[in-house]
Amino acid sequence: MRGTFESEETLYAFAPNNVPKPLAWGTYKGEPDKHFYICDFYDMTDDLPDIQKFCAVVAQIHLDSMGKSPMGKYGFPVTTHLAYVDNDNSWSDSWEEWYAKALKRMLEEEENSHGPDEELAILTAAIFEKVIPRLLRPLETGGRQILPCLIHSDLWPGNVKPDALTGEPIIFDSCAFWGHNEGLLLRASLAADLILTPQQQISDRGELPVIEPPGSGD
Repeated sequence: MRGTFESEETLYAFAPNNVPKPLAWGTYKGEPDKHFYICDFYDMTDDLPDIQKFCAVVAQIHLDSMGKSPMGKYGFPVTTHLAYVDNDNSWSDSWEEWYAKALKRMLEEEENSHGPDEELAILTAAIFEKVIPRLLRPLETGGRQILPCLIHSDLWPGNVKPDALTGEPIIFDSCAFWGHNEGLLLRASLAADLILTPQQQISDRGELPVIEPPGSGD
């Protein structure tokens, strides 16, 4: 619950009109295995939010938070969870390092749950040895720089609903971390040309979050 509280508290700081204000979290005295999280109540409909308003809110969070990560690093101060799986949010100096570390944590959980898979092991090795370095390393080499921004890592229709009174998008359950805004890209067409520039490789990089979005829920 601490991860939930701190994620929402950080997100609320940048979007107070679109994030329910977190109020408290804790553990029941009589039931130490049960925890609670309390935030402001919003009456929401079960519809999809207005796409233009929704995208504007997310973009503004990215812009307003850019460059404000603690120590300028990637990660988050506390552990968050994808369901019951703890995310490795430890601070990293580069997006490539953090992304590889977070993805490795998810793949380890996959193997723990379903056992070793030879084909997956081969694909995984290629992802870490070739795909991630080729797509992410150029973003922060050759004089290029990324300023980490705050990411809501679990944006899907279940975590974004219109306010029943105003129609404004309300976002929650962020499992937030400081990362590259491209971590939110949806599936894009794959461009496999090895000589693409970092700007041209945006479609390839958009495939990475689809493989397994690190930190995609709390």
